[in-house]
Amino acid sequence: MKAKFIQISIALIVFAITSFNANAQSDGFRDKETIDAAFMAELINLGFENGEYPDVEPGFTITENLIRTEPTSALAPDGSITQGHVPTDVTTEDVVHASALACAASINQLKMAAGGDLSNIRKIANIRYKTLTVKEYFDYIPASNSCSTMMLRVFGDTAGSHTRHAEGQATTAGNQTFQIEMLVYLK
Repeated sequence: MKAKFIQISIALIVFAITSFNANAQSDGFRDKETIDAAFMAELINLGFENGEYPDVEPGFTITENLIRTEPTSALAPDGSITQGHVPTDVTTEDVVHASALACAASINQLKMAAGGDLSNIRKIANIRYKTLTVKEYFDYIPASNSCSTMMLRVFGDTAGSHTRHAEGQATTAGNQTFQIEMLVYLK
C-alpha cells in the first residue's frame, strides 16, 4: 500500500513538473498579427470604417516600462462623445456602448505608446472606469464588463486580464458620460 502511494506521488510530481515546463515554454502572449486582427474586428464592430481608429493626440506617459493613460473618452466614429448622467440622461445600454468606445480609444493609446505594436504590451495591470452618474446609481458592472471583455478578446488572458476600479462621478470635464484610465506594462 505504501509503495503504491509512493508510485502515485512520484507520478503526480513528474506530471506537475512536465505541465509546468510546458506552460513555461508557452508564454501565452499573442503575436502582433493576432492582436492587430482582433483590435481591427473590435473597431469594425463599433462602426470605425476599415477598422481604423482616427488620428488623435497621444494621451499617456511612460515611466520605464509602465504606461499610464490619461482619461480616455468614448469617441464615436462620427467624432461625437457620449454626454450626460446615467441613468437620467443616458441609458445603461448607452454607457455600455460608451465603455466599448473608450476601451477602443485606450487600446489605440496603448498602440501609440508601444511604438505601433500592441504585442509589446506585457500586461494590462489596472483599468479605472469613471462614469458620470446620479448619486443613487451603482450599477457599474455592465459598463466595466464591456471593456474588460474587449481587453481579453484583443490581448488574450495572459496580457489582457487585469484588476479594475469603477467609480461614479458627479461632474466630468465636458459632461462626458464615461472615461477610462489605465496602467499597463510594456515587455
